[in-house]
Amino acid sequence: MKKTFLTRTFSALIALTMLFTISAVASPALAVSYGNYPLHQLLPMERRPDDPEEIPEGLEIDWNQRYTFAELEGQLAALAKEYPKFSELYSIGTSWQERDLWCLEISNEAVSKDRKTGIGVFANIHGGERESASSAMYMAWWLLLNSEDPYVQGLLDRYVIYVVPVINPDGYEQSFVNNNRPNLRPRDWNGDGVPFSDPYTDIDGDGYIATLYRGKASDTPSTSMAKFGTESPDWDKNGILGDDPRTSGIDMNRTFNYQWNRFDIETENTQVIGNNSWSSAGPDAASEPEIKALQDFLYKTDMDALTTLHTGIQCVLYPWCYRPYDADNPKDEEIPFMKETAAKMAAAFQDYTGRGFYTMSSYEDYPTSSEMIDYAYGRLNIHAYTIEVYNGGKSEDGDISDCKWENTLPEAKWVFYSQQDIKDKLHLDPTALKDSSGKPLAEDEGLWFYTSSTAQMVDKAPENQDIMVKGARDAILTMIESEPHGDGYQRPYYVK
Repeated sequence: MKKTFLTRTFSALIALTMLFTISAVASPALAVSYGNYPLHQLLPMERRPDDPEEIPEGLEIDWNQRYTFAELEGQLAALAKEYPKFSELYSIGTSWQERDLWCLEISNEAVSKDRKTGIGVFANIHGGERESASSAMYMAWWLLLNSEDPYVQGLLDRYVIYVVPVINPDGYEQSFVNNNRPNLRPRDWNGDGVPFSDPYTDIDGDGYIATLYRGKASDTPSTSMAKFGTESPDWDKNGILGDDPRTSGIDMNRTFNYQWNRFDIETENTQVIGNNSWSSAGPDAASEPEIKALQDFLYKTDMDALTTLHTGIQCVLYPWCYRPYDADNPKDEEIPFMKETAAKMAAAFQDYTGRGFYTMSSYEDYPTSSEMIDYAYGRLNIHAYTIEVYNGGKSEDGDISDCKWENTLPEAKWVFYSQQDIKDKLHLDPTALKDSSGKPLAEDEGLWFYTSSTAQMVDKAPENQDIMVKGARDAILTMIESEPHGDGYQRPYYVK
């Protein structure tokens, strides 16, 4: 009996082994196991799906639309609710106006995080660069809606992807009024003791904020005329229009705690290091609550690579921002790898979108200091990239090397208001108005309202943003593939 039992047990084990072997051969999407869970193979990016096969009710998102921050919060919550096995939504901190910095953590919870490679996707540190938030949101949406696809399953078994779509939620929301790069740390621009006491406001009813110039109806308007202020009803009643707007003047991507406010005047024969940074770097390193929260998150999260998404050019940048590459400096050991990876990322973006994308070190673009990618690599040894996803407008001849989005922007508008118009249509007393130097309007002068192309885009997404966000996806996937699970670059340390 004992022998028969052992024989049967042994035979059963052989049968099970053969069955698993046959199953593994028949199902190429399955490979090694984690406990009782069979890990899906990592597949090449050529196998990635483009669009999800099915879109759950409530997650139909038009990627050619502009969404408010509250709408983004609703979309993130809906994703986390629909895909609880692959996502977790939490706040990593709050802004000056107590808006949350949401992180959607995406991975397969069946596999321990300790066995995975960390990847970060961060966007919209500059409030008006909202195409970057759309690109990060699309990345999260695409991963989760394709979480049953073999390619995505391979990623989610081995990587944990942290998506923070909006680092600067106050600036994001303010940019529906005017394109606002900084955050909203309270600031008293006109010295009346009250911060933001004369914010920009649409008073002519066209929905946008104009820059005001003094002049005559007979003038040919241009931005070379004398500036008079910015569209506002003169909330603080000091006669100067829009002289205390909702903006801090702080560029949060100059405030990280690495090379903060560095200024090297001796580099003036090339480019002064820090010349672009010192005046907007804030009162101290990591002075802003948004950056404090982000640094703390990076410090405590195991992450081998990250990208921060921006707009303004169409490019992939890599460290350093504050100095050129030095082959003899041990801290620069990973720069050649990042340079090579950035080139692949830019190529992936260009291949998908058909728009030109290039790559260079951030220093070659222009020197700055205390940027996020320098902090991530210089302080925490994280491979770090900046993806600039959008440069609006058309090139002169459609040349792809000009790296424009090739979209049509609204024409700038000029509208003249006589002093009678100012009184009757704008409901202001023209005799009480003055410019920042205290000079009032002359008797024969009125106000020219200039509304730029950019000002007219605050409530609109650019044409073909749905193509843009997919190009960003492919660039991010290229970055992920550069960080192999297991062998390969491993960040030397992190703090739990």
